[in-house]
Amino acid sequence: MDILTPEFFDALVIANVTIGLAIAGRRFLRDIRGPLPDDAPAWAHARYNPASSIGSSNSSSSQDS
Repeated sequence: MDILTPEFFDALVIANVTIGLAIAGRRFLRDIRGPLPDDAPAWAHARYNPASSIGSSNSSSSQDS
């Protein structure tokens, strides 16, 4: 039982925090890169999915010139 030292438990805490931050970061990036949910507002769909709003009267097409 010589391994149960305060330094060992500190290392376990640091490892858990590091793994948790890595998992949270992957989830955050997956949420950002994913499609918008169906219940998102219309302005969000128009802003973040411009291919789906080609037929709509969006003023962003006039800024291409």
